[in-house]
Amino acid sequence: MRNILLILACLFSVSMACAAEQVPQDGPFALVDLSVLPEQDAQIIRLANEDFTCVLQGRKPQNAKFDEKAALPKDGGTTYYKGKGYYLTIVQSLSSFGKLHGFIYGPVIVFDKKFAPGNTNAVSSLRFYTNKQLKELKQQSVSGDI
Repeated sequence: MRNILLILACLFSVSMACAAEQVPQDGPFALVDLSVLPEQDAQIIRLANEDFTCVLQGRKPQNAKFDEKAALPKDGGTTYYKGKGYYLTIVQSLSSFGKLHGFIYGPVIVFDKKFAPGNTNAVSSLRFYTNKQLKELKQQSVSGDI
């Protein structure tokens, strides 16, 4: 009887862990239950959301791959990636506002029109960082202090 209870407890904890993975905790789809979607749709959103969150933390995307065919702008470091069902742009553009100098930095996800045919198929989060702030964000992500 004890073994049966132990097995049931393990199965319950595994099913709860899987369900928790279906609800992103951060990013543009935070707290959205993806388990109600077809698996392919949920996967596209989950992967894009993970990449979006990585970029916000100053890290490279985990899922999308560098787009070697994309032109590299001379703006301070913007880069392009291709994911499953979406494109990711990591904006890193030299910017000045009066005597304030630094970068506009952040992720822009553009979903394929076939997947997101509505009025907009993009989500983004861009903000200004001083040179020091952006450097610290990226160093923090490398050192694991996030």
